[in-house]
Amino acid sequence: MARRTVKRTTRALYPEHPVEEHNLRIGRARKVMREMGLDVLISGRNINVFYFTGSRFVFVGMDGPVALAPQSTAIITQDADIYCQRFGAFDNDEVGMHTTTSESLEYYDDELELVNILKDYGVRRGARIGTEWGTGLCVGMNPPKFMELERRLHGEMGAEVVNANPALWRIMAVKSRLEIERMKVAVQAACRSMERVYDAIEIGMNELQVAAMARRFMLEEGADTVNHAQVMAEGDGGMKLMSCDAVDRPIGKGWVHLDLGAKYKRYASDVNRGIFLGRRPTTAEEDLYACRLGVSQLMDRMIKPGVCIDDVVHAVKAFIEERGYVLLEIGGSPFIGHGIGLEPYQRPNIVLSIAQPEVQNSDGKVLFEEGMMFTYEMSIERPGMSLPFFNIEDNLVVTSTGIGNMSGSLSRELRVKA
Repeated sequence: MARRTVKRTTRALYPEHPVEEHNLRIGRARKVMREMGLDVLISGRNINVFYFTGSRFVFVGMDGPVALAPQSTAIITQDADIYCQRFGAFDNDEVGMHTTTSESLEYYDDELELVNILKDYGVRRGARIGTEWGTGLCVGMNPPKFMELERRLHGEMGAEVVNANPALWRIMAVKSRLEIERMKVAVQAACRSMERVYDAIEIGMNELQVAAMARRFMLEEGADTVNHAQVMAEGDGGMKLMSCDAVDRPIGKGWVHLDLGAKYKRYASDVNRGIFLGRRPTTAEEDLYACRLGVSQLMDRMIKPGVCIDDVVHAVKAFIEERGYVLLEIGGSPFIGHGIGLEPYQRPNIVLSIAQPEVQNSDGKVLFEEGMMFTYEMSIERPGMSLPFFNIEDNLVVTSTGIGNMSGSLSRELRVKA
């Protein structure tokens, strides 16, 4: 094994965010680590390495580890802030020096060097070390290598390695002012693209053609990348393919569902609306849409810092059922929205606290906090009736007094192009 410490001689020349933002994130991480009894946080998942370091190492640009590709690692202790990068055919010292805002830089050819790095940075025996080893996530190395690292940390340092995903979710749940401003750019790019699609879309257009058009519009309206552009047309008596990407078929009369997600500096919006083409909605369809609109208005009024997510979920469920509809569940819990940020789905979600125990407070509840960002998203059905999937998915940020609707420029009214 080989390792090299790179001495920082200058601040980053191409930082992803200012030093003040970096310090805010590291400070928040250390606070959560103290609350959760973690001495060390080791993050190898690419999106999290980016969050903590700002690294522009090419493979960190991919949200998930790639087989055989060298991965980067971020290490946070109460005293140290370290960016680690593997030797490889793709990297050099300048990547860490000139793109990360981390204080210390360590390069190695094998992740087992992390044991010595932790020792050299003063991590004591018996430390509690948090990693992302948990359901659905990984530490950026293959399982046998991780198990060997865990064995050495325990044997050489008497360390306990624990799953730190709950800590990471708590750290990243509350967004900074910079994160919110970046998300607003992504949201507005999606909203303006949606308006342009409304103007251009016609019966007979191919779903793939409309999706490509929406992607182009989002880039033209300020996004630097596109996360998704779904076009889901029911058509005139045709086969329904809801919750599906655009397919190679013409759009007929009826409801066309549009789900657009623009990205700006990694922050991913998720905006949902639709339009009737070639016909007016039926009375039953108008009634369902009115129910869905009423849910958004109810959530607007209820969400504030300190409010329990359970109270909002129960109120929405009661509102829907009083009107003869059913709110569908995901994983056994009523689902009415999800968190957004560097990924279009980030915890916490707007589901019952019991369904997300990892982010509960000491009272077993999940509360809205200023700076959290969410979408309103849910599926409502009338038993025994086949109706369109109406979604008025807005992107919201919790403010000191309530909610700020980042997608407020996009009307919630039912669109018809007859």
